[in-house]
Amino acid sequence: MWTVPLFVGLLLTTADGSASTSPSGTATVPLQELIPLYAQRQSAPVEAPPMAALVKSQLKGRLTADALFVDGHFDVEVLADGRWTQVRLLQLDADTFPAALPALEEGSVGVVDGYLCLLTRKAGRYVFDVGVSIRSPGAGPERRAQLRFGPHASPVPLALEADTSVFTLTEPVASMGGESHAVYPVQGALRVGWRAAVARVAQSQKQQVRPPLEPRITEATASWVSTLEGRATLRVSYALSLDREQPLELVLPEGHRLERVTLNAIPVPVESENGTLALKATPARLGETGGTLEVVLSRELGVFHLSGRLKLALPRVSWPVAELRARAHFPAVFNYRREGGSLEQYESTGAVAAEVSGLPGKALHFRQFLVAASSPTLELGYSVDISDSYFR
Repeated sequence: MWTVPLFVGLLLTTADGSASTSPSGTATVPLQELIPLYAQRQSAPVEAPPMAALVKSQLKGRLTADALFVDGHFDVEVLADGRWTQVRLLQLDADTFPAALPALEEGSVGVVDGYLCLLTRKAGRYVFDVGVSIRSPGAGPERRAQLRFGPHASPVPLALEADTSVFTLTEPVASMGGESHAVYPVQGALRVGWRAAVARVAQSQKQQVRPPLEPRITEATASWVSTLEGRATLRVSYALSLDREQPLELVLPEGHRLERVTLNAIPVPVESENGTLALKATPARLGETGGTLEVVLSRELGVFHLSGRLKLALPRVSWPVAELRARAHFPAVFNYRREGGSLEQYESTGAVAAEVSGLPGKALHFRQFLVAASSPTLELGYSVDISDSYFR
């Protein structure tokens, strides 16, 4: 049997890890026995790396007038198991705030020592989304925002959505077509500068003032109600179309007395000078283009005889009237017929008849279209109605 003289130094370690004096010496071991000894040597245990490895990250941003909002998608692979691992993803400066944080089963995402971190003590893969907002410091037209990466995250470009008709980018960015831009990191940070394009246009151009809406009356409704003794009341309501305060004049018909005027359901103190009312019409609410005006007049028609004629008129308005509808409610003991005037008589529908059924007397309906700078008039002839009389 062949033997090879070898000098072997043996290092013995006790099971409890306490240090002891290692014996030294020489021994002659056959080669066949030496080879298995080398194979049985214990290799040093390989420990997991102390930190996690960031596998993938994506950042998307959008602009507002005062801030930059960033949505981050992170894919983190944690290798260490059984002990706490902290992965610092983003650095949160004084103007950077977390907007949306995920809820994880085996870990937690939060702010630790000024960093947005993933904390866990279990190995595995963690995929989550976060949101941060970066407020621009200062109050001038120029806006700037900066986002720094954490020491454990590799810097990646920011996919920025910015409407160039609203915002003007002041930092160099790469266009990706349409409203998409790419912001590349510089020295571990993303920097975005912008200003509102609307403010720049407002400074360079004079403010455009919209011309006033031409005032007009879209619809007017009038009603006469008279007693048998001839005491008549005239009520006229106007639907106004205007966008700002406008002057309006009404000329009262001869023989009429003003009772009251309401503008947008609010009584208005107006005095009649030589039969003319001058007032300021306004929309019902700020920003609207509509209003209402109601005028109530009274008149003595005189006692009704067995037959006769009534001459009626409506106020003359300084604004054009698109459509005018009038109703006359006179004593039911007479028959009435139209004999003249600008108002034409028409047959009312059932809905209109039901609406005025509560008023006394016979109801007659009249109308006129496109009234401008004139006073609508009506002449009625009447005679005693003997259709239901015994002496017919």
